[in-house]
Amino acid sequence: AARAAAVDIGFPVVLKGEGVAHKTEAGAVVLNLMNGQAVSDTAAAMPTDHFLIEEMITDAVAELLIGVVKDPAHGFVMTLAAGGILTEIMQDSASLLLPATDDMIDTALNSLRISKLLDGYRGAPPADRGAIFKAIRAIEAYVLANVEGLEEIEINPLLCTPDDAVAADALMRRKD
Repeated sequence: AARAAAVDIGFPVVLKGEGVAHKTEAGAVVLNLMNGQAVSDTAAAMPTDHFLIEEMITDAVAELLIGVVKDPAHGFVMTLAAGGILTEIMQDSASLLLPATDDMIDTALNSLRISKLLDGYRGAPPADRGAIFKAIRAIEAYVLANVEGLEEIEINPLLCTPDDAVAADALMRRKD
């Protein structure tokens, strides 16, 4: 089924094992698979029997993490950070209380060390800031509309391209 889905999507694709946290460390995510046989072989080696097949985004200029946690003293706190495998390595983040203004979000993004990548570092194209804001605002709107029971939501990575911002993986934790 994974192979058939990959053919429908078109190559290259990403294969992810469902229900696995920290997929990279668990060997449950493989990028840039170029044919059906590679998808089948990779799926057989993964530590799960359920899979996601996704389009491979090849033109990302940066990866962000957008996370929101419910803090008992302050309400919902949003963290914007370097995403993907750089999250723990760089420890590059900024936090703000929700709801946030555009200026607060812009200041937080500009404070990140990876902001240079978002702006188009060394002649690379810049990321689509409008698409990044749209993703941030969508998460904020979801959080504010689902206050009861929501404990945490995280998009990591948000693949930031010159024309879009694509959530490649998500986690949600609810009390209920």
